[in-house]
Amino acid sequence: MRKRFEPTTLIGLLIGISAIAASMFLDGTKPRFLWQPSALLIVLGGTLGAVTVRSGLSGILDTLKQTLGLFRRPEDEDEDMIARIAWLARTSRREGHRVLERYATASKDKLISTGLSLTCEYIEPQLIAASLDAVLDEEDQIAQKHISVLESAGTYSPTFGILGAVLGLIHVLRALDHPGELGVGIATAFVATIYGVGIANLFFFPLAARLRERHQQRIRRREKIADALVALSANESPMSIERRFAGGK
Repeated sequence: MRKRFEPTTLIGLLIGISAIAASMFLDGTKPRFLWQPSALLIVLGGTLGAVTVRSGLSGILDTLKQTLGLFRRPEDEDEDMIARIAWLARTSRREGHRVLERYATASKDKLISTGLSLTCEYIEPQLIAASLDAVLDEEDQIAQKHISVLESAGTYSPTFGILGAVLGLIHVLRALDHPGELGVGIATAFVATIYGVGIANLFFFPLAARLRERHQQRIRRREKIADALVALSANESPMSIERRFAGGK
């Protein structure tokens, strides 16, 4: 099923950019004054390099994939999965654990396959719960890594903005014999600081916070699925599983 577009993140970004552009217009600042490719290169290039050293290219690519996911509505399949687990509990009572084995083998979800596989091996429900908690902990660590990549980028970019401003000031000080150009030169030098602070607080930090919120919502749904799998391993009735875990109860 094709995921639907989530406009909230884009709307928030557009509001921030529009507010900044409107304030520039009211102050009479020309947009082309803030267009400094060299300053932008220092901020973005330096931030990308620092994050690459910290997380590696694979970490950046994975984080980019997760960040783009913020522009799509999150999957909400827990209700269907709870119903499927209840169906498996009902079917396994008639056909035995063969149906659980087949579903565990076919499932690409590590949480589901682990829970069903251990149930087929008649592992105690407490041990199954511990194994599923380990799977959820692993998922949480991966998500936290993506969040930390964005937060580190938000930390690095203002620093590189200051670096760009210092380099700009050095260039200005080399032209002290032209006093009439000092004002424009100093103002231009600080554009890098605007880039660094603006990108960090308009993009990196808000996206990291939104990614954390999205992850917390997902992990709560996953915990409910894990509890349903433990209930299945404890031979709870299908009706009890649906009543306890479906509908957010």
